[in-house]
Order: sequence, then structure tokens, then C-alpha cells
Amino acid sequence: MEFGKHISKSLWGLADKALPVAYGIGYVYLVIRVLPEEEFGNFVLLQEIFLILSGLATALALQPMLKFASEDGEDSSSIIIVGVLFNLAFLLLSSVIIVAAREPLGAVLHAPTLAPLLLYIPAMLLASFLRNIALVLLQTRFAISKIFWVDALHFLGTPVMVWIYSRMHLFDSAEDLVYINIISLSASSLLGLLLTWAFFRWKNRPTAEDFRRTWAYGKYTLGGNVSYLIYSRADTFILSAFTGPAQVALYSAAKVFTRIFDMVTQIIQMFLLPGVSLLASRKQWSDLKVVVEKSILFSSVGMLVVMVPLVLLSGPLVAVVYGGRYPDAVIILQIFMLMSLAVPPFAIASNVLMGLGEARASFELGIQMLVVSVAAYFATIPWFGAVGAAVGFVVASYVMAWIALARVRRHVPFTAQEVLARWRDIRVFVLSQMKNITRHNA
Repeated sequence: MEFGKHISKSLWGLADKALPVAYGIGYVYLVIRVLPEEEFGNFVLLQEIFLILSGLATALALQPMLKFASEDGEDSSSIIIVGVLFNLAFLLLSSVIIVAAREPLGAVLHAPTLAPLLLYIPAMLLASFLRNIALVLLQTRFAISKIFWVDALHFLGTPVMVWIYSRMHLFDSAEDLVYINIISLSASSLLGLLLTWAFFRWKNRPTAEDFRRTWAYGKYTLGGNVSYLIYSRADTFILSAFTGPAQVALYSAAKVFTRIFDMVTQIIQMFLLPGVSLLASRKQWSDLKVVVEKSILFSSVGMLVVMVPLVLLSGPLVAVVYGGRYPDAVIILQIFMLMSLAVPPFAIASNVLMGLGEARASFELGIQMLVVSVAAYFATIPWFGAVGAAVGFVVASYVMAWIALARVRRHVPFTAQEVLARWRDIRVFVLSQMKNITRHNA
């Protein structure tokens, strides 16, 4: 797999995954700096619950759809139907549970005003339903430019609408932000439906085998994602349970900058999962080894470039961005940036395992992540609050990156020396791109 051949799609992918960063910038200036701490903390908790449910639905239904539709090509209509049905069933069930448990959840999280907001969870899940399906279908065909526009309606539409609401003096609560998100998610779903309409012209009816293989794969990816979501989001809930929404607001003011890690993870997933699935189905093991080695080195070098300036400039960055609010977020941000080198290896390893069809290995990896992360959070949060949550998050990230890479080496043997030897490929790639730019300008 030649990286240079995919530079155009990579740029679209980079642009797409930069959208959450743009959203985060708008979120900082238009939401975090405006909403009272209690309101902001409540919205963070609501959003985390929404993202957890969406992530679990994706793991159970849409990741199997992505894998099998990538392998089946044009003859994938039956597996798409099964994925849609699994996704719908999960969202309906989870909506009922959240609505029924809203009061106990608010009590456990020391957030009594959160319970009424949880009634909006079903509407948010419904608004994002078609959008999430469309993104997966477009990914199976590497239609990265179309994915960009579907995402843009939500990630750019939300801050624009927040700005409009603010100018009309209608934005002062978490509930207002929920309304805006429902509108932008619905618009994104509508565009996604228009762009993927051809996928819904069913050619084949689903069979019992389609249901069986979706469940066989999805139950393990679901289990693995339960653990991942606990690892990545339990910090917020455990912090709230010990300290309340105000500390959640401080912590989230620093954590919002880690959206860059989400961008990197999603770019890796966008290209690596379908690519690994294709190479594995063709038994091109040597090519797969090259892809893994290059991916680890290229992404790690890129993250190192990001980490150093953000650690050094955290103080001025927080001061400028928040206009004097949340000064205690500086040390939390610096701690978060230390996990830069753990993010790419874990994202690569987990997607390689899924692409190889090693759903059980992904599940077992997720269980290990669950144990490591929860232990780290309970060891640090009760004593150090928001700072402890950041320390626990970073420690768990490095431990899991090491464990995940060890898992991948059982299937795709490589050494640290072989990864570092790919430095020559970085040099060749950069020089070739510079020559192309020079030739184009000339």
C-alpha cells in the first residue's frame, strides 16, 4: 500500500477530522466562556452519556457493517440491513433505560439538575441515527470528501447556531445547547441520507447467516468498546461522583484540547480498518506488516510535533482562550499532552485487530483496559480531584498502548527496530511531496 497514492484522500480525511477541532474552538469561545460552570458541567455529563450510547451502538452494529461491507463490496445490501436493524434496536433499548434511570443517575453524579436534561437523550440519538449509518457506508467506499460534508453540517453548524442564539440573547443554559445539537445532528443525518440513498436500494434480503456473523463480531466489539468508553469517559463520571459538576467543568476545560487525539484516532480508524480488512482478506501479510510499521512511526512522529509546543505553551494558551477563567486547567492540560505518544500505537493496534477479524482479542483487550483505567481513576481522583483524573487517564493510556501492541505482534510480527527503520520512508515521502509542490508552483 503506497501512502503517496492516497494523499488526496488523506487530506480530505485530515480536513474531516479537523472539524471536531474547529468545533472545539467554537465550543471554547461560545460555550465554555459563556455558560455558568454548573450548566456547563451538566451539559458535559449529558454529552458523555450520549456519546457512550452512540459509541456502543456503533460497536455492536456499525463496526461489523463496516468490516463486512468493505469485504463484500457491491454485494453488501443484506449486511447493511442487519446493521441498521441492530443499531435501531440498541438505541431504542438504551433510550428506555436512560429515561427510566434519570433520577438515580442525577443523584449518583451529585447533579440534581441533570435528570430533566436526560429526557433529551432519545431525541439526540434519533437525530444522529441516519448520520452515523451514512458515515459508515461512505467509509466502506473511501468516499472521504462526502464524509467531510456530512460531518461539517454538525461540527460547523453547531457553533454557528450557538453564535446566532447568543446574538439573539437566547443562549444561557445547557438546554439551549441541547436544542442546537439536535438541529445540527438532524441536518447532518438528512445530508447523509441523500448521499447514501443508493446503498438503501436493497438487492438481497438478509439471511440467518448475516445476523449470525454480525452478532458474532459485534458482541466482541461491543464488549471491547464498553471497556474503551469506560477508560475514556469514566474519569468524568467518577470525578463528578466525588466532586460534582463544578470540578467537571474545570476538568473539561482542559480536556477539550484533547480533541486533537480524537482526530488522530479517527483518521487512523478511517483508513486502517478497511485497509487491513482488505489486505487480510487477500492474505497480503507482508504488505500489512509494512502498513503497521509505517503507521506507528508516521503517526508517533506527528504527535511528538504536537506535544512539545502544547506542553510548553499551556499557560499562555489557557489564559488567552478562557480570558482568565479556569487558571487551574493549565497543569491538567500539560498532563494530558504527555499522552501524545500513547494515542497512535493504541489506535493502530486496536484497528488492526478488528481488521484481522480478531474481535475476541479486541474484547479481551477492552477488559484489560477496563481494569487498568478504573484502577487508575480510583487511585488518583479521590485524592487529587481533576488533576488526579488527568494523571490516571495518562497512565492508563500508556499501559494500554503497550498491551495492545503486544497483542498485534502475535498476528503481525514486527520489532521496534523495524518500526524505527521506517524513518527512511518518512524522509522519502516528505522529499517527494516537496518536489511535487515545487514542480506544481513552477
